[in-house]
Order: sequence, then structure tokens, then C-alpha cells
Amino acid sequence: MIACPDALGLATPTAVAVGTGIGARNGILIKNATALEQTSNMQAIIFDKTGTLTEGKPAVTNIVAFAAGKLAGLDEARLLQVAATAEADSEHPLASAIVEGAKDRQLALLPYSQFQAIAGGGVQAQVDGDTVFVGTPKLLAENHIQLQPAEQEELAALQAEGKTAMLVAMNGQAVGLVAVADRVRATSRETIAQLKALGIGVAMLTGDNQRTAEFVGRELDIDRVFAEVLPSDKANYVKQLQSEGLFTAMVGDGVNDAPALAQADLGIAIGAGTGVAIETAEAVLMRSAPLDVLAAIRLSKATVTKMKQNLFWAAIYNVIAIPVAAGVLYPFGILLAPEVGALAMSASSITVATNAVLLKSVEKKLRHRSNEFDSVRSDHA
Repeated sequence: MIACPDALGLATPTAVAVGTGIGARNGILIKNATALEQTSNMQAIIFDKTGTLTEGKPAVTNIVAFAAGKLAGLDEARLLQVAATAEADSEHPLASAIVEGAKDRQLALLPYSQFQAIAGGGVQAQVDGDTVFVGTPKLLAENHIQLQPAEQEELAALQAEGKTAMLVAMNGQAVGLVAVADRVRATSRETIAQLKALGIGVAMLTGDNQRTAEFVGRELDIDRVFAEVLPSDKANYVKQLQSEGLFTAMVGDGVNDAPALAQADLGIAIGAGTGVAIETAEAVLMRSAPLDVLAAIRLSKATVTKMKQNLFWAAIYNVIAIPVAAGVLYPFGILLAPEVGALAMSASSITVATNAVLLKSVEKKLRHRSNEFDSVRSDHA
């Protein structure tokens, strides 16, 4: 009876059960014990930009009609109307921003047909009898549509401000652009700073152009920025960090993030994301707050500590109690009675279970905010 390994068997499951319960109560859903344990091993983390570090609610900020557009009779309203019509069937967040921008200005969609989404590039459609492209400079270049120097300068200036500019071409000519911007989440910068303070490398992944991506990277103090990434290539950037020997986590929210989430050593989905991303990830941040990545790390570290403590107490019990029960102290007149052995066995299991429950004390510290950012917020209050 004294050798019964109940305590050893309870050491890890009890800590995991309490840890996952604490996570669930705080909006951090961890799907298995491996994910809970490995979160504390994180050495590098990649954030998808749109909807993860940013709010995922881009809005139209600029509408610019080029010279060719003006000659074709396009003013800002008509240009936005054409772009919104071409984007009407697209599921991309930037397309939704253009469509919503047209609705806000009470611009009705025009007749359209032959819609085609071009991965990583934009869209093509027949709008009111005209062939229209809306998307990246690369999309226009692939269709032999060139920008004039003044138009390129205007595009570069908007990108340098951190805006995503989508070019509009009609019948083989660039006629204008629509720029949108997506606000950075309030807690993104603090999240990055605290991750770096823990020695975790931070990278950002985005399909945006290099200038826009670098602007956001500077704003958040992210050293590694991967820009102009096609949806099909996202997993390759995860592999790149893994090839450097880093235990890599990926945080994303979209359908096109699913391969990268699956490739990562730890996939983390934002709760406001798509069902595919949530299904693929091993952990889900239901509050959609980047700062909850830090809460998950703290929870993982505390849980692993409790696992080790439990294993120590369970093992030390057996190391001490079994020799005593075997009579190693009998020459000194000490012999362990069976009923005492039974009580000791029960006591070891109770000790392990109680120690696991003490993990709840970490709950108050999960979302601890650094003093630096507390003072910044008070200064702005």
C-alpha cells in the first residue's frame, strides 16, 4: 500500500485541470495539456498584422483620382463607387472597408459581372461594361498597367503613413487609388515590449506592402517584419524561424492563417477570427487581446512549476516511505504500522491535489500590467 503511485499519477493531471480551468475563466482556451505546458517554452512569436495587432476594422481614408481617371470622368465619388462594385463579392477585410466606405457615402453599386479574386493581388470584374482591376501595384504590373512618376510618388507617400493603398485600373489604365487604414490595438505595443523583455523574439507577418509594414513595425517596435506575403507562403515564414532552432508560436485570425497556425510549434487564434483558424489553433484568446498572449505564458509557467512541485512531493514521499515500510529503520526500533502507511499514502495524494489547487493564486497576476505602461496611461488620463 505504501508503494501505491497515486500521488505520482495525480501530479500532472491535477495541475493541468486547474490550469486549463483558470485559462477558460479568463478567456484563454487551451485545448490540451501539451499546449499548456509548451506555451512557456516559446522563443519566438509571429503575429499576423490585420485583425491581430490591429483592430481588423480598416476604414477608407483617402480617395485619389489620377489624371487618366479624371479624363474618363471619374471624380472621387465615382472612383470609390467603381472600386466598391468591383470588390462587392470579395471576403477580404480591405474590400469590406471599401464597400462600407461607399455605403457611408450613399453610393449604390453599379451593374457588375465576371468577378474574380486574385490571391495576394486583388480583384478583377466587369463594372458597368468596363474591365476593372482593384489591388496592388504588382497586380497592375502583371497586367501591363503602368503608373506615372507622380502617381507612384502619391502611392509611396500614403504607404509611408502606414496606409494600405489599393490601385484602381479601368480598361488598361490606372485611374486612381483608394487608401485605407487599420488602427493598431491599444495593447499591441505593450504586448510586444513585454514579450521582448522576456527574451522572446517578435515578428510581424502581413500581405501589405513593405512601406506600410515597416511603418507599423516601427510604431510597435517590431524588429522582424515580413511584408507582401502571399497567403500560401505564410507557413514558410514559420518554418524559417523554426529552422533557426526557435520554438515558434503563431498568432492569427483568418482562414489564410490556418496553414501557418498548423505549422507553428504552438498555434494561437484570436477569438474574433474565423472558425478555421480557431479549429486549427491549439489555444484561443477569446477576448481577442494580444496582451492575453502574456497571460497564457504566465499561466503556462505557473502550471509547469506546480507540475514539478507535485512530482517532487510524490517522488520524495516514495523515496522516504518505501524504505521505512520495508524495515530499514527496524534496527532502531522504528517500524511503520500498516494503518500509518495507508494514512501516509492518502496524505501524499491530498498534498499533491491541494498544491495543484493553490495554482489559483496566479489568476490575479495573469493580466499584470507593467509599471512603464501604467504610468504612460496615467499621463494621458
